[in-house]
Amino acid sequence: MIHTPKLSQTVFKICLASFALASCGPSLTTPSSTDVSGVWVSPGPAAGMTNMSVNLAQAADGSITGTYTAIGTPGLQFCPATGTCAISGTIAGSNSVLQVFFSMSDAGNFTGQAVGSATLRGAMSRIGSTGAVQFTHP
Repeated sequence: MIHTPKLSQTVFKICLASFALASCGPSLTTPSSTDVSGVWVSPGPAAGMTNMSVNLAQAADGSITGTYTAIGTPGLQFCPATGTCAISGTIAGSNSVLQVFFSMSDAGNFTGQAVGSATLRGAMSRIGSTGAVQFTHP
């Protein structure tokens, strides 16, 4: 390989650009500046649930805790085969610059993003079923 000043400059510029790109922006686990605390509702259906209501509390580190209520359907939720049932439980998750994620105990997982201060848009998943869902903050 022939070493030339122009080649050295090109390699240096590529290395400098790569370093700059790698150091841009926060870590993807950095807490989001959008606080998702409060009550959020969704009519569903998603992951075998309708009439979902989640009450979220976000800590400074981005961790999320809370509770939920919903109407579950047989098959995807723990409801009798004869029809729907009321379900409820706890929530644990996180809100980072990458995504909002929370697990609804015994019901499913939400993965999505805060769209402004009044909408959480993403997907609910449970037992191989994934469906689009949107929560609003009334």
